[in-house]
Amino acid sequence: MKKKIILAVLFLLPVTIVLILLFTTHNYNPLPIIANHNVAELVNYSSIEEKDAIQFDGKITILGFLGSNVKDRKINILNLNQKIYKRFSGFKHFQLVMLVTPGQQEEIEALKHEMSRFADELKAWNFVEVDDKELRRIFDELQSPLGLDGYNSSDYVYIIDKDRNIRGRLDDRSKTEIEEKKEPYKLYGYDTIEISVLSGKMTDDIRILFEEYRGKSKKEQSQDRRKETIKKDKE
Repeated sequence: MKKKIILAVLFLLPVTIVLILLFTTHNYNPLPIIANHNVAELVNYSSIEEKDAIQFDGKITILGFLGSNVKDRKINILNLNQKIYKRFSGFKHFQLVMLVTPGQQEEIEALKHEMSRFADELKAWNFVEVDDKELRRIFDELQSPLGLDGYNSSDYVYIIDKDRNIRGRLDDRSKTEIEEKKEPYKLYGYDTIEISVLSGKMTDDIRILFEEYRGKSKKEQSQDRRKETIKKDKE
């Protein structure tokens, strides 16, 4: 009797796991579009890394604003490097773009040297030099309620999808706030000073966005195979 039970468990367990995985595939809510207005592309810029064509279109971008305050934003960048970049740097079409104003080359190189101690390579990091006018133009396109400081700098970064939409959360209330029936509010940008935000909310949201695009890619591949099969059948 014991042998029969063991054999039954050994047979049913893998089947159960497969069924669970089958029915839970893509069982997630897509990361909401907070602003659907095609974030402006960069113009009149130079890359500190001397990379060509740093653009948002077709990329999942983490966009930040360091302005003229690179030195004092060191902890923000190190937090991003440790909690976000190390997790997602291996993904295709992923980039971090930090907008800085001219005259901070030494500060950026010193910062990159410290970052390299915690990451094997910094290929997806982009420090982009723009003037104040261009930086403000890009920021204004976000229509963010969070604002910049007097250095055109901010603690917050933004998730931009491949179609240049801003992604985030339409309702960022905690369980306690929901129980207290407080009014819903959006998560527009992610505070890079708060480790809990980076390790929790931002990490989860980026994973959801990658899963969304992975699902779209599989669907498109399936449709392409179907079209090819129909084409061959007609021939």
